Amino acid sequence: MHAVAACLAPALVRGPARCRLEEVAERTELTLDRVHDCLRMLLKRGCMRQAGCAEDGVPVYVLP
Repeated sequence: MHAVAACLAPALVRGPARCRLEEVAERTELTLDRVHDCLRMLLKRGCMRQAGCAEDGVPVYVLP
């Protein structure tokens, strides 16, 4: 979970972050399933929230 959070943190601090699972998996060297589980945990714990989706369907996350 720390690797996914560290990957997203710089973008979240600047504002809304578009999060494509494949990009996060590539950067963190985790599987897509593991990245998905980590994102769900971060959402469930209130570390970030989903603010919708971009035009291409990519989820957009923001800090709460």
